Amino acid sequence: MTGSVRVWLLLALLLAPVGTGGVAQAAGDPSQQFVIIVHPSNPANALTRQQVSEIFRKLATKWGGDVPVHPVDQASTSTTRRAFSRAVFGKDVSAVMSYWYHEIYSGRAVPPPQFADDNAVAAFVRDDPGAIGYVADGPLPDGVKGVRLLP
Repeated sequence: MTGSVRVWLLLALLLAPVGTGGVAQAAGDPSQQFVIIVHPSNPANALTRQQVSEIFRKLATKWGGDVPVHPVDQASTSTTRRAFSRAVFGKDVSAVMSYWYHEIYSGRAVPPPQFADDNAVAAFVRDDPGAIGYVADGPLPDGVKGVRLLP
């Protein structure tokens, strides 16, 4: 695959939502406008920003034991994703996307799938015991568990 084809494929992958927004907050931090969510069977009740960053950069690949971690992002245009990227990575969405361009071009990894809204993210997390995502602050969708984001 040529370099230009690889770049276009990457752009299509990063910009195309998989699924079809609210405003939630990271548990315990009123400055956040999102809530980290996991499958209800996941024993995690709190994660540090470092842990969440490693999960969403696919550096941490397993929950305790052998359950694989499956992170899922909101669409790159989502206000919830902007808040998440700032809080977890300390960067804008465009900087996080640049990280993924480099990872894909290097052949090391592909970014988490993107879903267009909270309902699609929650449905993915509800159906996958290893999943982790984030939704806007507000009432949690049915069938998911909120996880507190620690410093």
